[in-house]
Amino acid sequence: MMFLKTIMATAVLLISVSVLAHTDIKSTFPANEQALTEAPTQLTLTFSGPVRLMKVLMNNSEAEALDIEFKPTAEASKSFNVSLPDLEMGQYLVSWVSMGKDGHKMKGDFSFTVVSEGAGHDN
Repeated sequence: MMFLKTIMATAVLLISVSVLAHTDIKSTFPANEQALTEAPTQLTLTFSGPVRLMKVLMNNSEAEALDIEFKPTAEASKSFNVSLPDLEMGQYLVSWVSMGKDGHKMKGDFSFTVVSEGAGHDN
């Protein structure tokens, strides 16, 4: 019985450690659903720990892919900047995939809008 309790305690500890090891996205610029009066010249993705950024895709409101010339990273980092082409007014969706030190892939997306200066958005 003691052996079974030891195995169960070890399993719970290992599961807890692996859950804590995953690195989440901490912030983005532009922020999710942010309305900007000036088009950004780059994206910034910041994670809670070092990751390798594997993929970044960006689509406009017509679901057309934009050429952002992203190249996957070989080294892990907490923050990444991705240069953007000239953006027009409209809504944009950014999708990303990263890989943590443990080999776990994480993915997510965020959107932002470029609005005219007279639209009254101060985000």
